[in-house]
Amino acid sequence: MQTEAEKYLIKILKKLLTLKKGMANMINLGAAKSVVIEEDLKKSGHKFICDRSDIDNCQVNKPYVKHCYNCSLENMKPIKSNSYALAFANFVMEHILDIKKMAKETSRIIEKEGSLIISLPNPQAPEFVVAKKTSTKFHQLFRKKGHDEAYPVNYAYKSIDNFIAIMEKNNWRLLEKKYFPATYSYLHRFPIIKSLSRGYDRMANYFKAQRLLGHVVLHFKNIK
Repeated sequence: MQTEAEKYLIKILKKLLTLKKGMANMINLGAAKSVVIEEDLKKSGHKFICDRSDIDNCQVNKPYVKHCYNCSLENMKPIKSNSYALAFANFVMEHILDIKKMAKETSRIIEKEGSLIISLPNPQAPEFVVAKKTSTKFHQLFRKKGHDEAYPVNYAYKSIDNFIAIMEKNNWRLLEKKYFPATYSYLHRFPIIKSLSRGYDRMANYFKAQRLLGHVVLHFKNIK
């Protein structure tokens, strides 16, 4: 199921690509094998090169992919400095061990004034407080069969504000922050529970209770 946060990340990407003249050069950080975002952008008529990086094999046979880098976000030595105008990471930051190193490395590979769009869990939301204390095997139960495997989570950031503070100390300026409810996206395959989760999400969203809203999209500008 595509989350509301992922949809909003795509919306920002489309807006930025519309402003670009000619072919846009970007990278999907922590891409795994998924091309859902890239295919959505392609169907909308946008022209781009979208390279990929991941700690595992992220090679895909798509005409818009030139390079697939096998590296972590904390150490992207295979990628040259100032290689991209735009980068995005879709639910990757919870797996990172060192947010400061990630911030510095992404700033290095992205051009000055370039953009980084991130979707990530809110570690203070109840469902992710639980997620931090449960095993990767348990997390796999909530993933659709045949999709990417669940990865261990680290939550190296204590809160969304803590994540933003680390980024802003390392060459990034926040342009936008938006919260979304999240429990239904994980529980929609389970009878009865899915109805309860939908009601919970609607309530949290209606009251704008940020501590209960599990997904967040952040848009940063590189100010190095």
